Amino acid sequence: MANILRLNAEILEREAIKNGFNYDGSNIFTFAEWKDKGYFPVRGQKAFIKVYLWTKGENRRKTLVGLFTSEQVEKFTRMELVVV
Repeated sequence: MANILRLNAEILEREAIKNGFNYDGSNIFTFAEWKDKGYFPVRGQKAFIKVYLWTKGENRRKTLVGLFTSEQVEKFTRMELVVV
């Protein structure tokens, strides 16, 4: 699995450079990865890049994923219900 992660990181870095983005390993993630970190894309944002990455697990295959940069997300805060 370490090889898959390394390969995906190389693919991400190559695609980010092609799109003029300075990828440092911690500033571009999928929607699900940002959500796990407590962030959500700003309303109306589209994936910065879409790229085929290898899946983890037994049935390894490439799948298309959309990736968001750190500039496209914001920290999630719970909204309070206001009763009027």
